[in-house]
Amino acid sequence: MPGPKRASVYLLTVGIAGLTLLVGTALIQAPHDLSSKNASDLVWDLVVLLVLTFLSSIAPLKTRHGAALTVGLAPLFGALLLLPPWALMCVAAFGTIDERIPGRSVSWSRFIFPRGMFAFVYGIPSLVLYGLGLEKPHAVWVIALPLTVLVIVALNDAFVAGFLSLLQDVSFWRTAKNAVAGNWLTYVALPIVGYLIFTLLMTHSPVGKLVVFLLYGPLLVYRTSLQKQNRLDQWLRDSFIMQSRVVDKRDGQTFGHSQRVGEMCEAVARLMHMSDEDCNTIRVAGILHDLGKIAIPDSILLKPGKLTPEEYEIIKTHPTEGAQILAEHPEQKDVAEIVMHHHERWDGVGYPDKLKRDQIPIGSRIVNACDAFDTITQARVFRPTVKTPAEAITELRQLAGSWYDPAVIEALETIVAERWNVEIAAHEPQPRKQGYRDVLAISSFRRLWIGQAVSYFGDMMNTTGLAIMLFLVTRSPSLVALGLIAKAVPTILLGLVAGPLVDRLNRQRVMVLADVSRAVLTVTIPFWALHWLPGVFIAVFLVATAGTFFNPAKQAIIPNLVPEGLLVQANSLVQSSERTMELLGYALAGVIAAVISWIPLFLIDAATYMFSAAALLGVPDLLRRSTQKPLMLARDISDGMRFIVRSPILRSTMALTAMTGLFAGMTFPTLVVLAYESLKAGAGGYGVLEAVIGGGAVLGAFFAPQLMARYRAGVLILCGVAGFGVAYALTGLLQSFVFAFVFLFACGIASTIYYVPLISVTQREAPDFIRGRVMASRFLLAQAGLLGGMAISGPLTDRLGAPLVFLTAGTLLISAAVVGFAFRDLRGATLREPSVAPVLKTASG
Repeated sequence: MPGPKRASVYLLTVGIAGLTLLVGTALIQAPHDLSSKNASDLVWDLVVLLVLTFLSSIAPLKTRHGAALTVGLAPLFGALLLLPPWALMCVAAFGTIDERIPGRSVSWSRFIFPRGMFAFVYGIPSLVLYGLGLEKPHAVWVIALPLTVLVIVALNDAFVAGFLSLLQDVSFWRTAKNAVAGNWLTYVALPIVGYLIFTLLMTHSPVGKLVVFLLYGPLLVYRTSLQKQNRLDQWLRDSFIMQSRVVDKRDGQTFGHSQRVGEMCEAVARLMHMSDEDCNTIRVAGILHDLGKIAIPDSILLKPGKLTPEEYEIIKTHPTEGAQILAEHPEQKDVAEIVMHHHERWDGVGYPDKLKRDQIPIGSRIVNACDAFDTITQARVFRPTVKTPAEAITELRQLAGSWYDPAVIEALETIVAERWNVEIAAHEPQPRKQGYRDVLAISSFRRLWIGQAVSYFGDMMNTTGLAIMLFLVTRSPSLVALGLIAKAVPTILLGLVAGPLVDRLNRQRVMVLADVSRAVLTVTIPFWALHWLPGVFIAVFLVATAGTFFNPAKQAIIPNLVPEGLLVQANSLVQSSERTMELLGYALAGVIAAVISWIPLFLIDAATYMFSAAALLGVPDLLRRSTQKPLMLARDISDGMRFIVRSPILRSTMALTAMTGLFAGMTFPTLVVLAYESLKAGAGGYGVLEAVIGGGAVLGAFFAPQLMARYRAGVLILCGVAGFGVAYALTGLLQSFVFAFVFLFACGIASTIYYVPLISVTQREAPDFIRGRVMASRFLLAQAGLLGGMAISGPLTDRLGAPLVFLTAGTLLISAAVVGFAFRDLRGATLREPSVAPVLKTASG
């Protein structure tokens, strides 16, 4: 089906579906609303907003990307806050009709499409607000209204981009991005005006309903300014082409060359996923790349024969001449830099500064390739023969890696193939970038990963069962906290001892023995809970003691199982599997506890420990077997502490670990109280909230390697701490199960973005001979922080309530992240590989 026909079907489908939603909603809601005592106010508000929306939607502005822009968002946002969904959709569908007559100046499909689209764009958020009971002014509006604006913009952008991408057969995502480019101020300012409209109409007085039309004045002024800005932007784009004509006019054979180069440069930049601003800068540089030739004499510029060495040196000054002209205007400094270096070569033998590879600005590399392509496909006085696009791109490919950036040539090939229907020969297969598949191909790591995933599933059963059991048996938040504290104390008492043992003994044997011990002890917990409560705390303490030796052994052995280049992926896999098991474990634990009892949770946990021990039999610690040394406890502990103190990065990350554990620990025993009391969610709700944190962490683990390839690990660590601090604070502030679900999901994402870089930095900074002690110290500080946080959370929750504890903990986490940014060693910690793809480095910086 041709593009225009597909686009027409799309327009009619969206239009009819949206109008169907409007009619259905009106049939359900309108009879009740129009028969109520407030019916007259509703009708007046509907008419006023309909007229105001119509006035705001007249003569839409066309952007250079093909989208239309009006100021109708202001009255429509006011209508969303004031009117029921059916009335709002009526205003959105019919108030946005402009002066174009269907069937004459606009086709019927393009007339119907906006009617249904606006019914969707504004009707869906309105129905959601009504469904959540937020149709009237509410404290939650502080969060809900900005999110509503984002949903409106996203839906509008998606519908428009869908049409344009079908019509023009271009990328949906690129079209969507271009449609909103440069318009963010509009999406901030107009909803504010819409809120003022809502405030005036809420007075329910005739004067207020008329005064609201005075706001059309500012909207008209804003629309006029947008129109002028649009014209100015178009004039600037045209002015650059006119400037290039000054140079092209000197040589009739090159007329239009600069414009073609500029357009192709922009296309290449967009294909390489550069920002809209960078694409525009590179387009301008492509148009003006030969501006400096205005200073070259005609006798040299138009010479048909070969240039002498002296003449060639004069020609080589044109990039510098052009850059100097452009640099006189501060707004064109980026363009000037691109023009300055557009004749540099990838191998470093270009001019004027002999830059090479990624030292050359990415814009200059793009202009260089596009300039060469257009030059050899057009006749010139010095070379009257013309090559076809296929021949030209073949020649440029041969020079990729010497003259030109291979990534730029690859993007240029794609554009040439699409524009000129040229069949490009396949490239030689490039080495595949290593990733998760390569990590899982390592048998020993795969066994460790599977065993720990199953074991962690059991841990979630244990943790959930312990919290629920203690709360149901004692009804005391303090005893719930005490039970969780019993899991942290062994790390505090034995953490320094565990490190040297892990470094001296076979780590596989340490982990297997720890798992078997934990399985046996966990089976006894239900018995102690029913007959002698102190026995629970003793068993939990001993299980945690075994874990004190297991955890540093696991973290210390991972770098020995995988290549250094796959360490981040390995840690991400471990974290994602643990969080996935957390998601399943907490959710299933809540169901089992609610439907059956808490006793099966501990039996399942014991079984998973045995499974882990069996899996670890296939994870030999070959390095420890060949380099065993005698254990000297006091000296080994002292060496480990000195190593950490002398390493600026480890010193900073350890301090942050302790603070994060302290503040986050305040929420651990408090969440069950929040679920049972403030949120009224019970055991099932508590399990869901714990699980949703795991769900967010799984998503965070998926993105962690990509983020670490672009940003410094230290920055991600600090942003992660700040992120779950914000999530905790909002969870306590809003006291809603729905919002707790959303914010704790975000908390899970942020926690993984914090944890994966942190653990990877720690592993890489610690050599194998001392890694066990470093990892044990990290666990010690984390558990010490958790212990302190949980110790104070019980009394605080008893006195202040769970919501205020969450709010306080979140605020303290945000403060810790802010303080952390002041330490250069911490924010500068990095895990980037020494050889990063040039395009990625430039695009991200």
